[in-house]
Amino acid sequence: MQITDMLGRQLTVTEEISSVVATSPPSTILVYMLAPEKLAGWNFKNNFTRPFMDENYSGLPVIGGWFGTQTGNYETIITMHPDIVIEGYTTDGEINEAIERRQESFGSIPVVAIDDSITFVTQSDPTIKYVGKLLGCEDQAEKLIEFRSSILNEINSTVKNIPEDEKVHVYYAEGPKGLMTDPSGSQHSQVIDICGGINVADCQLTPGNGMTQVSIEQVMDWNPEVIITSNPQFYSTVYSDSLWASVDAVQNKRVYLAPQNPFCWIDRPQGPHLIIGTVWTAKMLYPDLFTDMDLPQLTREFYSEFFHYDLTDEELNAILSPAAEA
Repeated sequence: MQITDMLGRQLTVTEEISSVVATSPPSTILVYMLAPEKLAGWNFKNNFTRPFMDENYSGLPVIGGWFGTQTGNYETIITMHPDIVIEGYTTDGEINEAIERRQESFGSIPVVAIDDSITFVTQSDPTIKYVGKLLGCEDQAEKLIEFRSSILNEINSTVKNIPEDEKVHVYYAEGPKGLMTDPSGSQHSQVIDICGGINVADCQLTPGNGMTQVSIEQVMDWNPEVIITSNPQFYSTVYSDSLWASVDAVQNKRVYLAPQNPFCWIDRPQGPHLIIGTVWTAKMLYPDLFTDMDLPQLTREFYSEFFHYDLTDEELNAILSPAAEA
């Protein structure tokens, strides 16, 4: 059948798409959330020590892709004979030329271009709708859009009423030493922006993979009230490291390790799954303002509907208490 991708390219694809490879984590995670039975492989090694994922999906091969500093292998993917390859694009650079180069390399396998704005939670609806229609799972796509909209509306309705001088100053600590970060406006620190935090990182955005190097002196000068991190190694040492001892967030025990499984909730990889991370972030930054948001219940609902896994009480506790395993 004939389809038009999100760049307006006309493509011929099989009538019923049953096997999909996506070339970057955001697109791959979207396919998993909407139609997991169609996903042919992962771009990256997941947190499969505690996967919280059906083994039919956790056992899919890791096939790489084109993202960050990674370069995929065309032959590996071609030998899998997927019905389509999904390639995310941004508005940067020569979009059409890059997509056509990818198509040429994949030969007869259709390369479907989708808008990579799914890396930003607040901009993801058009891509979710498109992929839902492409894969014949419009109802699931609509469920995800409704869940996302409900969460963002609730967060926005609270955040908009917080006076500027009462907003929490937040540092996003990346890397094993916590001395890499991303400033406001970055896709990597977006949960802080969404949830009404003031990102203290006064630094340049590093193109590509982000993670701008900063010094402990800079962090001390910024003196954040809250630190969030996705790095268990940093979290396990920050309270005992004398270099961090004078920072308000450390003194007040307000350093928080984001849930990790099966994908990190706040960053790396980006994707539509970060919507559950906005709930977590909002409650970490403003626990007194978001008492009505039931994080355990929303987590159960999200994992059941979009990660296709029903959590036990023990598993739910493990997800929401990542520090216990750090």
